[in-house]
Amino acid sequence: MSISIHPAVWLIALTAALCGCAGHDIEAVASRPGKFRQYDCALLDQRGSELLKREQELTDLMQRARQSAGGELAVAIAYQNEYNTVKGDLREIEMTGADRKCALKYRTASDRAVR
Repeated sequence: MSISIHPAVWLIALTAALCGCAGHDIEAVASRPGKFRQYDCALLDQRGSELLKREQELTDLMQRARQSAGGELAVAIAYQNEYNTVKGDLREIEMTGADRKCALKYRTASDRAVR
């Protein structure tokens, strides 16, 4: 007797397995080290502001997607990779700014303390 499983079920299972194994620090590998090395403090601040705005947009989109049936799959396919990249880029900007002793203004003081 042969059991046939729909390909979509395999895709869902594979996605769930990969998301579960990804770990909590995936954004650390989602960005290239030194990516913002050529940026001065003003450009770091500008790019950080753009990325922070995109991070919030992606967070909102992911929250809305999770409210529907199959939302976690939609998040994993449509948004999670970009979200991890944005988080990694923000981390790189923070590290580059700290190395150069830049006063990055795109974050509030309380937001910087939390991160």
